[in-house]
Amino acid sequence: MMRSEAEEAFARGEKARRAGRWEDAEAAYRAAWKADPRPEFAGELGLSELALGRSRDAAEHLRESLLVPETLQPAVQRRFRAGLEKAEREVSFATVAVSRPEAEVFIDGRSIGRGQGMYFVYLDPGRHEARGKLEGYVDDVYPFEAERGRESMVGLHLEPKPPPPAAPAPVAAPVAPVPAAPAPAAAPGGPSAGTVFRVGGVALASAGIALGTGFAVAAAVRGGEAEAQAAQIRQRNGAAACLSKAYAEPCGVLREMIDARDTLKAAAWGSFIGAGVAGAVALSSLLWAPAPGKRAVRAAPLAAAHGGGVIFSGSW
Repeated sequence: MMRSEAEEAFARGEKARRAGRWEDAEAAYRAAWKADPRPEFAGELGLSELALGRSRDAAEHLRESLLVPETLQPAVQRRFRAGLEKAEREVSFATVAVSRPEAEVFIDGRSIGRGQGMYFVYLDPGRHEARGKLEGYVDDVYPFEAERGRESMVGLHLEPKPPPPAAPAPVAAPVAPVPAAPAPAAAPGGPSAGTVFRVGGVALASAGIALGTGFAVAAAVRGGEAEAQAAQIRQRNGAAACLSKAYAEPCGVLREMIDARDTLKAAAWGSFIGAGVAGAVALSSLLWAPAPGKRAVRAAPLAAAHGGGVIFSGSW
């Protein structure tokens, strides 16, 4: 019986491996895997890459070989699992959750897929950037540091683009100005507008700090829950458990935890920024406090999932 092209290439790889010629073995196993992506071919390709020091490629192919472990002999499974554990100690890996599954996800400009709510990738240690892109939505970018042997949890939140500005209203005919009524004089002995503004600014800053602290504590709690959920999932089928449909439900829960954690973190930063601005403006009012007869300036903190600040209104 004639052997297929993939089987011929695999036989060449086996011969090269036994002879210790790892470059030749890697090339032959790769040809076999491309011709017929069997788990056994992917695993032997991964072990060859591991012998050549290509840990990230090795981890990807060994993980792929173990997605359907029942197709492998027990001894082969043990070899591949041992190789995967060794490769994972040399690389980093990331779980990327995206709020819009139909979005396309990129790592360092390389597309890793679309149509899923969660992705798992191996990375070389160092600085990386995740990006989510979807027509009609604002890109979300998440820079992160990948550490050797550690997992990074990345959450991407895509929000709809704001609608275009409305057309300007037609200009009305000019109307004769009406004299403004004189501003009421301040009550004798009452606080000045500048004093009222400074007191209000300090109060707003204090409220913003309290709000931000609450958000930060909640984010830490959700982060701990997400880490515990991720660890429990990895114990069931290794670092790539979420690629299996059998774990769709627990991985969905993990994605929701990551979304909540990142939203709370952003809200905390927005509150702290708003508090700082409110306090700084209140102090600076010593120089520009409104003169009697002008409307006092009003300030209010603004906190949202992706930022925050302070809104000012009035006249100077």
